[in-house]
Amino acid sequence: MKIEVCEHPIFIVGAPRSGTSMMHWALRQHSKLWGGPESDYLIPLIEALQGVYTFGSSRGRFHWLSNQQVTEPEFLVHIGNGVNSLYMSRSGGQRWVDKTPQYTLHLDRVADMFPGALFLFMVRDGREAVESLRHFVNPMQHREACHTWHRFTDAGLAFARSSRGQRLYTVRYPTIVKETEAEMRRISQFLEIDFEPETVEFIRSKPPINSSFPDRPIRERIDPAWVSWSKEECNLFHEIAGPLLIELGFEVDSAWIDVA
Repeated sequence: MKIEVCEHPIFIVGAPRSGTSMMHWALRQHSKLWGGPESDYLIPLIEALQGVYTFGSSRGRFHWLSNQQVTEPEFLVHIGNGVNSLYMSRSGGQRWVDKTPQYTLHLDRVADMFPGALFLFMVRDGREAVESLRHFVNPMQHREACHTWHRFTDAGLAFARSSRGQRLYTVRYPTIVKETEAEMRRISQFLEIDFEPETVEFIRSKPPINSSFPDRPIRERIDPAWVSWSKEECNLFHEIAGPLLIELGFEVDSAWIDVA
């Protein structure tokens, strides 16, 4: 069996309901890229591998891993190569793109397994993401949705600030929607692929994917997504995620929250 790996796979991450699906489908229009459904299985695999390495090297020179001086990072890379080869067996040899928001919480380990991987980190106004999470297939309660957006977004920012942050490009949702071609050109440059207008046309030809509100195209909304929130819900979001929202540069109307 021929083993072929992709040198620079692409992972699209970010908080759920932040535009990861839109970006994934847009990139899949590129002639040199291939993608499939969310994978998720890397999470239990990564968690298991930590125990596997410890168990397989616990007897020092009497265990193969430690006897051969296999480091844990080296071990993870070789396991990652196997997964990479599996993807390539389905992509027809094309560079593959994975879109799994849950990997945002495991970026360090995913980066260890795929040392050449590049990451697109989707960032959306937390209030819009929370409102969408409250009306998704499995609706979240308001507090849980607020914590989810904060936890995922904070994890992505932490990776961006780390020593491997150069492997991540932050895509702001308003930018990709309003300045689609310019931003897609920047993304193409980051991914080191030729710009293809088909990636832009996909986003422009239809409203941004919004499966929580299929009858409410985002471009046609006038009122903010959180206009129906109670004062208590607004204050709860601000308590949990407000500082991060402000850090990201999203506008916050002072009348929106009761800081007293």
